[in-house]
Amino acid sequence: MKNYFSIKPLKLKPCAIFLIATVSCSENEMSIAPETFEEKVVVTNRGAGSISFVDAMNNSVSKTLSIPNSEPMYVVYVPQNDKLYIGDRMGKKVHIINPKTQEVEHSISIGNGVFHMWADGLGKELWVTNDIDNTISVINLATSTVSNTINVDMKPHDVFLTKDGTTAFVSVFTGSSTADKVYRYSLSSYTKTGEVSVGKEPHLFHLSNSNNLYIPCQSGKLYVVNPNTMSVTLEKDYSNAHGIFASPDQSKIFVSNITGNQLFSINSTSGEQISSIPSAAAIPHNITANNHGDKMFVTHSGAAGTVSVYNINSAGTLSNAASFTTAANPFGIVYYKRKTN
Repeated sequence: MKNYFSIKPLKLKPCAIFLIATVSCSENEMSIAPETFEEKVVVTNRGAGSISFVDAMNNSVSKTLSIPNSEPMYVVYVPQNDKLYIGDRMGKKVHIINPKTQEVEHSISIGNGVFHMWADGLGKELWVTNDIDNTISVINLATSTVSNTINVDMKPHDVFLTKDGTTAFVSVFTGSSTADKVYRYSLSSYTKTGEVSVGKEPHLFHLSNSNNLYIPCQSGKLYVVNPNTMSVTLEKDYSNAHGIFASPDQSKIFVSNITGNQLFSINSTSGEQISSIPSAAAIPHNITANNHGDKMFVTHSGAAGTVSVYNINSAGTLSNAASFTTAANPFGIVYYKRKTN
């Protein structure tokens, strides 16, 4: 075997040694360059056929993207592939948006009556409820195609997929004047594996830390359900409970009183109210929070196009911070923090 290295010692002059040291130092400086991130809130403007990108730090709209002939409903950010997904009720589509360019890259045709949607925590699937077809469109996020269509025996509304990618929950409207239901589905078989009766117009949020399903109902109740047994473990009174989101540490949940113009901060263990505050505008609808857990954003349905902002202190108490305008009928809302370098 040939040796391609000389065994003769190499003598370096002082200037050469200085040069090598200088280059090495420069390379070290380059290797520890800090990462940079952007924090955005994206709002779907259902009445305007557009979405607004908002700087989450200073609450200012940085761009409004028009999607022609669309009715944007809800928005989901998937960090695993760094994409935004917009449900379009009028177009019967899901639009895929690159958050770097803030433009539509691709659109997927789905069912009729696009409403709520959610992705699992592994970034594998996105489920979309279609309340005219009474179906759920399952989108494979790796291929950007519809991999399954699930028929539902009632009108599906909200949907939530667990962080571990094993289970989906879907709220359905039964036609009863007193009770609706929540169905549990397996993500491996796409079959319904359980159900529970709750109040009217239920919405959903699952906390992975406690494995509890929280269900605010507009009929005036907040239910906590054990997902394993699909049985109610806690029931609390909260007027016109509608939109829901959790703090990053999952110790608190936030709920909107959609017709009473009020916002609740709730202890996720006891279900007891921490604080409540009048909303800054009428019809507080959907909620998101930043990853620091100290700021909350709320869309307000209607022509005024208002999104309100609230501070959250360490105890969970809410206080008014600001508001800004997007476009007609701000509806869905999502916060994300993404790497930019």
